Amino acid sequence: MNHKKKKITIFVVTLILICVCIFAYPGLYEYQCKNRYFEDFENKITNEILESNIVIVKQEKRVAENITSFSWDVGASGVVFDSEDNTYYALTAYHVVKDFENADYIIIPYGVPTYSEFSKNSKTHISNQMYYEQFEKAQLVFADEAYDLAVISFKSEKKLKVLPICEDNPKYNEAIMVISNPEGERFFHSYGNICSKDYYIFKSNDELPPVSTFKHNAYESYGSSGSVVLNKKMEIVGINIGGGRDFMNRFKYGVMVPCELISEFLEKCNKNNTEQQTEVQAIK
Repeated sequence: MNHKKKKITIFVVTLILICVCIFAYPGLYEYQCKNRYFEDFENKITNEILESNIVIVKQEKRVAENITSFSWDVGASGVVFDSEDNTYYALTAYHVVKDFENADYIIIPYGVPTYSEFSKNSKTHISNQMYYEQFEKAQLVFADEAYDLAVISFKSEKKLKVLPICEDNPKYNEAIMVISNPEGERFFHSYGNICSKDYYIFKSNDELPPVSTFKHNAYESYGSSGSVVLNKKMEIVGINIGGGRDFMNRFKYGVMVPCELISEFLEKCNKNNTEQQTEVQAIK
């Protein structure tokens, strides 16, 4: 009888441990990743750094029975890396802007009230369309699905800071910070470390080819695609393109295209633009 009770006790304890591993630990891990705090990074986040980051909102137009309607998604992320006069160039994920031929992409800068905040403070009713009409629309400069990266441009009368791209890939366990817009939350800071010692081949659910990435454990979620990954020098060391989640949709890891591949992608971009300019001059 005692032997039987012992077996039952072991079974119950084992079952409890399994439940903790399956249900409790992943939730605690996600909470830790989302609320992790690196003070040395936080002290370097100025308004200039935040103003280099943008929200990219996809706007789709539909016409049915002579009635035109618009819809807007929750938004994705991007970061300014270059400028010319009042034109700014931002990096984002290709899958964020892949429907450029059928949709508009609206740029919402840092410091602007959300639609809810804007409506609450307005004396008159403000429709979604009126709210989004005040912002600039992006132009697609170059994209390559092999990297899941894109360059977009937009106008801004306000002078924005351009963030530099680091020359070398980050090292394993190096501390990083992500500025993104997960699930509609604006310019959220998350902190973590590089988890890759070598490239990790990431296959997304967007029917894109596999991409060479680095894993990290700074929190990201839907809306973080295209967001910047920064090192302690406030240099761009990666662009987020996705991540892994468990069967309960809890965060496991993020993946980014590291800076050496970003530089390789931008070389292609520059070459493509040079060839296009040459063709235009030849036509003239």
